[in-house]
Amino acid sequence: MNIDRALRQRGPTGVWGDRLTFLGDAVFPNHFDHPDWYNAFDHDPEEAVRVRVRLLRELAASREPLVAAHLSFPSLGRVAAVGDVFRFVPAEWEY
Repeated sequence: MNIDRALRQRGPTGVWGDRLTFLGDAVFPNHFDHPDWYNAFDHDPEEAVRVRVRLLRELAASREPLVAAHLSFPSLGRVAAVGDVFRFVPAEWEY
C-alpha cells in the first residue's frame, strides 16, 4: 500500500486528508507518555522538550497525520491527547 492510499483510507479516526507531518527524530515511542524526557541526541534538551510538546499538541488538535522514523510499523498515524497525556493512534494498514 502506498502512502497516498494510506492517508486517504477510512479508519477509526476518519479520512486522512492531504497533509502529512514527518517528525523525524523529534519523537520516540516513549515521548507520548513522557514528552518531557530527552535523549542523548537532543543537543538542547529544554528546547527539544518545548518543541516536542508543541508538536504533539498541534498534531492532536489538528488531527493531522504524521510519520516518524522511530515508531513501529507502519509509523503512520495520528496523535490523540487528553490533557498532557498523548497517545499514538496508528493507521490501519492493509497488507
